[in-house]
Amino acid sequence: MSRLQVSTETLLLFIRVYESKGKEFFYDELFNKDKDVFLKKTIESNVFYIGKLLNMPLTDARLKLIAKKKLVAKNKAETLMINIKHALSSIQKFPKDFELFPNEFDNLARMLSKDNEPIKFRVTEGKPDGTLFSSKKTISLKEHLELLIKEYNTQQKTKQYELLQLITNFYIDYVNASVFSSHNELIAYIILYAFLLRDFNVFKYVSFFEYFYKQQEQYKLALNQANYYYNTGYPNTDLLSKFIMDILNNAYDHVNDFAREYSFEKKLNKSDNIEATIRNGKEIFSKEDIRLAHPTVSLITIDRTLKRLKDEGLIQPLGKGRSSKWQRIDESKRQNGRQLDIFQFTD
Repeated sequence: MSRLQVSTETLLLFIRVYESKGKEFFYDELFNKDKDVFLKKTIESNVFYIGKLLNMPLTDARLKLIAKKKLVAKNKAETLMINIKHALSSIQKFPKDFELFPNEFDNLARMLSKDNEPIKFRVTEGKPDGTLFSSKKTISLKEHLELLIKEYNTQQKTKQYELLQLITNFYIDYVNASVFSSHNELIAYIILYAFLLRDFNVFKYVSFFEYFYKQQEQYKLALNQANYYYNTGYPNTDLLSKFIMDILNNAYDHVNDFAREYSFEKKLNKSDNIEATIRNGKEIFSKEDIRLAHPTVSLITIDRTLKRLKDEGLIQPLGKGRSSKWQRIDESKRQNGRQLDIFQFTD
């Protein structure tokens, strides 16, 4: 850690991140009324994108169903995804409860392996005691994890190093240790997320893993750079720190832009706002388009608004079922709030 140096570019990124972090109290107050909506949508998005990130052998449609609904798993991949969903939900609901203890890792591994193959701490051969007939000792890598955690906590108490740099250095040490028998990469992702959500509230409102997935090429480059120098004892974590800061900056920018729209929308009737979107948007649209345009509005309100506008003759359904769409009816084709039939007889 004593070798860490901060470039001017990195310093400017740090300043931007922490300047944005200072607005978190404003976001918490602004979004408080819809915090449960944000919680649900963020969990759903995180589950979907971590599945994509892990290249799970599931279709996008199936991943979305697992993310949104309570399903019975059909295979091991789905069982793992459901377990991941439970883990991410726990972190999302209680972000401040995360503490860096070996038991947190052990409990996470148990949660991920429920009704699936067990995830255990690996063991490695230790040095014999030096006598001729001494047997080889086996050492659990849990002990190695305990040393990594102890070192992190020691360095954090000194307050000499910036938080994200501490996190990235711990992350690289953990990834290279491979302390578990399987799913080390997955556990690393989830622990990194727990670290960030605990200290950066922005991920209460936007999906961390969506940004991660969309910038994964940058991540792979950063990880390769760090691992290349790892065996020398001097891992270069600059790119990894920049990767995380870029995600934070993008997330804060998104929330800041959305906060302006949300603040304006709070003054309007939600149903009227949906109607305005339909009147000014695409002629043909889906309910999902409306949901994306108004993420804090409940599906019940969207359904009620669509029914009202249908009854008023402003829109008409195209097809049935989940994939059905709606069409806005032009003013010239409507009369007295009802759609004109092309074969309508007139007096």
